[in-house]
Amino acid sequence: MRMMRFLLAILLLVAAQAAPAQSDRGRPLVLLVHGRGMIDRDTALTRKLWMDGLRTGASTLTKAPLLEESDVRVVWYADVLDPSSDAGCDYPANDPRALRAGRSDEGLKTVASVAGGLFGALSKLVDDKETAAQMRDLAGDAAFLSDARKRCASEDRLSSAILRARSEGRPVIVVAHSLGSLVAYDYFSAARDTGTVRTLLTLGSPLGSPDLRHLLIGGDDSDSLARPVSVADWINIRNDGDPFATSVTAANHDIASKPPADEPDPHELVGYLREPETARQVVAAWCGAFAKAVQAPKGCAELK
Repeated sequence: MRMMRFLLAILLLVAAQAAPAQSDRGRPLVLLVHGRGMIDRDTALTRKLWMDGLRTGASTLTKAPLLEESDVRVVWYADVLDPSSDAGCDYPANDPRALRAGRSDEGLKTVASVAGGLFGALSKLVDDKETAAQMRDLAGDAAFLSDARKRCASEDRLSSAILRARSEGRPVIVVAHSLGSLVAYDYFSAARDTGTVRTLLTLGSPLGSPDLRHLLIGGDDSDSLARPVSVADWINIRNDGDPFATSVTAANHDIASKPPADEPDPHELVGYLREPETARQVVAAWCGAFAKAVQAPKGCAELK
């Protein structure tokens, strides 16, 4: 009898492992696109910090469970900007991003490229880890500014994440912070898929400044900011005191918010996610994107 029970337990275990995982088709997915300064960050720990921040913000709206671990993915492109990386790609010749990059200030791009190389070289010479990390981040910023191939490779990470979600049948909510909002906007400005991305939320974004936008993703005064056709809804949120956050009139909603009282840096992504208004917009967009045939969590109906 004991042997029979043992064999039965083994068979049940094998069957459970062989059974396909429950499909998340129709269940929305949040894609977090990070900002600058992430080159030396631990991706797993950083994702946990952001996930905890979003859950903290959501807990002010409802006590019922909402997003699960599988409902949030991070679009990581910091390694593309690492001075030691040779990652890159080219936009198609007739791509709006290629045309915009062609109208950039070549002199400025040259200066940025030289500065980036200098910062990258110095980061290998200094002994202090924090100083070296800051120099590598500055080199990454210079690479994004000066090299369209680096921007292309950064945006390709977002493209791949969206294509994966589409293949899984999952509606997408993109939450893009700081420099990540430029990555997202540049990508969406050329994308034509109108069914996958339901909402774009930009947090602490400099997109509203024409000078900064042209500096970072190219273009000139002939390039105006407009909602991309590939995005159904665009929400821009800017914290009081955030020096990099601008008003974005092209967004469907432009919201001024206040960072948590205990947040020392109003530009930090975790501060935005912990803030109730930002959490409300993210969660409401996520809850509203559920397919009709898929039941949303109880907490969606209890949003305060």
